[in-house]
Amino acid sequence: MKKILGILLMVSVLFGGCSSLTTKNKRLVGKEYILIQENSIPNVLIGFDEHNFYGFSGLNNYFGRYEKKGNKIKLEKLGSTLMAGSDKVMKMESEYLEKLDTVQTFKVENDILIFNLKDGSTLQYKENKKVDKKLK
Repeated sequence: MKKILGILLMVSVLFGGCSSLTTKNKRLVGKEYILIQENSIPNVLIGFDEHNFYGFSGLNNYFGRYEKKGNKIKLEKLGSTLMAGSDKVMKMESEYLEKLDTVQTFKVENDILIFNLKDGSTLQYKENKKVDKKLK
């Protein structure tokens, strides 16, 4: 009997540890995040549906599909609208969209989404609490 209780206790501890991992790396679906990098275009955001991502990059809306396995994520099939603006903002927007193409991994900590890029740099976003589009 003591053996069974010991095994049950170990199993519950193991599963309890796993649930804390899932809350640390919150699901992306139904969330939107605002870019908080220094020297970035204001109001840049990214959001996630079940298999798609979307956002605003300063002048244009952008969109695409993503694949996620664990903490690895691939943003692909990036498309965007084609609005024009100042050369400076258009250049910053272009650089931002190019960076999205190099995202390799992500993590969410304390409502901050961090994308790790191929070159070792990061993109950091804060969760937009005004939006919660949970899919049913």
